[in-house]
Amino acid sequence: MGENNRDDDRFEEMQNDNSGDDEAFFDDRETQALKEGRRRTGRVVALRNVATGEMMQLGSRYRWLLGSDASCELRVVDPFVSGTHCLLERRDDGSLRVRDRDSRNGTYVDGNSVEGAVLRVGSYLTVGRTTLIAVSNPATNNGEPRRALEMLRGRDPVLRMTIDQALRAAQTECSVLIVGETGTGKDLVARLVHEQSRRAEGPFVAVNCGAIPRELIASELFGHEKGAFTGATDDREGYFVEADGGTLFLDEIGELPLELQPHLLRALETRRVRRVGGHAERAVNVRIVAATNQLTGLGGDSSRMRSDLYHRLATMVLSLPPLRERMGDMVELVDAMLADLAPDFGVKTVSDEAWNTLASYAWPGNVRELRHAVARAVTLGGDELGPADFFPDFSRGLLSHMSVQMPLTMASLRGDLVPYQQMIKGAMAQALQKHGTIRAAADSLGMPKSTFADKAKEYGLVTRRRPKLPIGRK
Repeated sequence: MGENNRDDDRFEEMQNDNSGDDEAFFDDRETQALKEGRRRTGRVVALRNVATGEMMQLGSRYRWLLGSDASCELRVVDPFVSGTHCLLERRDDGSLRVRDRDSRNGTYVDGNSVEGAVLRVGSYLTVGRTTLIAVSNPATNNGEPRRALEMLRGRDPVLRMTIDQALRAAQTECSVLIVGETGTGKDLVARLVHEQSRRAEGPFVAVNCGAIPRELIASELFGHEKGAFTGATDDREGYFVEADGGTLFLDEIGELPLELQPHLLRALETRRVRRVGGHAERAVNVRIVAATNQLTGLGGDSSRMRSDLYHRLATMVLSLPPLRERMGDMVELVDAMLADLAPDFGVKTVSDEAWNTLASYAWPGNVRELRHAVARAVTLGGDELGPADFFPDFSRGLLSHMSVQMPLTMASLRGDLVPYQQMIKGAMAQALQKHGTIRAAADSLGMPKSTFADKAKEYGLVTRRRPKLPIGRK
């Protein structure tokens, strides 16, 4: 307790000593934002950490607890942030209402200490020593948020097959289970199924089963009656009712406690739910999409998911490949991420050494880790991004997960090509394998046929034809 008080005192002293500098700092940033023409309206869809570039996606919920406790929907790892530091609530205009939750060190919006305030696109939220900027979704030409199909980038055959299966599943009402490592894009595939279905006009409600405290999961899913338990001061509808007429996405379904899984199974089979502490059931019309990164023993006795629940969810199973198995997509992914960030940070290029490092890294966090690395690089780097911009520990030799060998999809590529060329060759080889002809493969990559043919010969992807000899000569 004494240590926490000393931390609070040091934080308050730091705030008091630098109050003038902080005010100027925020004024300068606000002025710069206005000079850049950054929009102050629109729907806030994520909070970006100014120091690290990490993105905290908000999803489709309407309220979020932000704090250092693992139970918070938005977790900030910072010793000066309280367990439940502040509450964020969605407003009708797409902005957020921020309410301080009696935090130790206060909540600040654009440099001002607040009990309650509005957070709009471009506003800065400071909790502890962490500053987050509210950002909106990159928009298409007509001003609408991008659809999941546009955001699922890559030409890897396994990925495209999964997307094709998702599009077919969307036309049915069957339950879908998405499997894949953390960060592979399971949430985007879930959104794709919803957006391409007959339920697209209904709600899409995403629930992270691993982020809800164990004792509150039943209440969050099914709702509760007033007085059902300590703290239940009002009646509350659960996520099933909130998703009525649309899609309920149960992310990390493998984290759901075993004792609650039979209740979920019954709700899936009967499409009826009963509030905690209630007696009457309510019919709900929802389509269930679930996801898990718990791949070991899935559907068997060693799985953390009951086999009957697995078979109820797994009418259609969609499997997403890890990034290390689709390295031919690296260039397209990085270029798209840089383009999305260009309106805020300007046009950036990537050095050859950085491409080398990106291609050699194993990416245990997959596309999500790559997105964070790119956001960090453009936030902290110059016009040309080097390895240390993507990986802060690179210059100190502390970078882990470097591949000893090239990933499997690149194992057959020539060792004398630099990684950027290896990525190009990998994409071309996959296109040829899928489409069969040079013309079709070139079209799929948006590359001129003559350029594709020349590069395919250079990389040894096609054999050179022997020149035709005059008649009568051998």
